[in-house]
Amino acid sequence: MAAAEPKHASATGVIQSIDTTAHTVTIAHDAVADLDWPEMTMTFPAPGVDLSALKAGDAVNFEVTATGMDGTVTAISKQ
Repeated sequence: MAAAEPKHASATGVIQSIDTTAHTVTIAHDAVADLDWPEMTMTFPAPGVDLSALKAGDAVNFEVTATGMDGTVTAISKQ
């Protein structure tokens, strides 16, 4: 069986926490229709994404590349 093709989507949410050592961001995000994801809180790896200007409580727009329920943030900005 072939691996699923990654999907790309835009989403919105609120940052819950940032781990600068692991370079991850935890976001309580709205439902993401393009990925068939319900509203939930997830921790995403964010390699190569500048998280330094963000903090818990910030409302953000973000881009995610996902395969199934595994997603990686590729861009993020404050709303």
